[in-house]
Amino acid sequence: MQTITMIMGGGITSTSECLRAFLNVAGGASARVVILPTACHDPLAVQDYVNGLKVLGLRYPPTILPVWERTQAEDRALVRALAYTSAVLILGGDLKRLLRVVRGTRLHRMLWQAHTVGVVVGGISAGAAAMGTLVGGLEDSLTPHWEFALGMLPRAVIVPHFHQRGRYQALWRIMLDCPGWLGLGVDEATGVIMGPWGVQVVGAGQVTLITAVRGDNASSERSMWIMQLGAGQSLTWGALPWLLAEPGTQVDNSARILFERSLSPVTRSANIMFHLFKQ
Repeated sequence: MQTITMIMGGGITSTSECLRAFLNVAGGASARVVILPTACHDPLAVQDYVNGLKVLGLRYPPTILPVWERTQAEDRALVRALAYTSAVLILGGDLKRLLRVVRGTRLHRMLWQAHTVGVVVGGISAGAAAMGTLVGGLEDSLTPHWEFALGMLPRAVIVPHFHQRGRYQALWRIMLDCPGWLGLGVDEATGVIMGPWGVQVVGAGQVTLITAVRGDNASSERSMWIMQLGAGQSLTWGALPWLLAEPGTQVDNSARILFERSLSPVTRSANIMFHLFKQ
């Protein structure tokens, strides 16, 4: 079963191109969308997304999953809504609150299961960051604080508001500590659709992919691979350079979960910025 994830970097308005793209991959006008508002403190903002999806052509009103406490995230009746949906949209806001309420609950497990059987999962800002494997490490500290995220994307760290908040160096440092993992920096008003075919960028900004490839022994230098994609650009997993490493270079096999499919190049891919650094 094909799984599709959409990461949005913040600053996503209720009628933006990114939200339109989310609706398209969710099934278009006939999609059944569940909104998880746990991180969002503003009920008017939640309603704006409901109205925006309707304006964009959604035929059926989105279901708002009222999960504000862990007891609600364990409620079978509430969680059962995921059994009848084609897409889940995780809103932004308070990342710590989102993880405190959802992580490790029945809702978390059902979200995982739904995603594996084809439910599209999208996240905005904090909702996007929560979809990676770890969150944290962005502070300028010798002992950064790390937390487990929801893990919708294995071996991945997702950083929204990427260029707007100057998070390039922070993600670079994180990837040095996590060789073979995927670092994904997403600008505001920008989204990236991730599926079996690869990645596709929509919106106004850029998406930056970073990974560190280990050499053939512990003392070897790590190669830093960085790729930037702009709006309308796409590429297949097979085109990612850390899958084309020179003989003798090792990549943690568990990091290949996202990249294991061999596919032909996506058409209309262009102007891909690619840099190789030695650390």
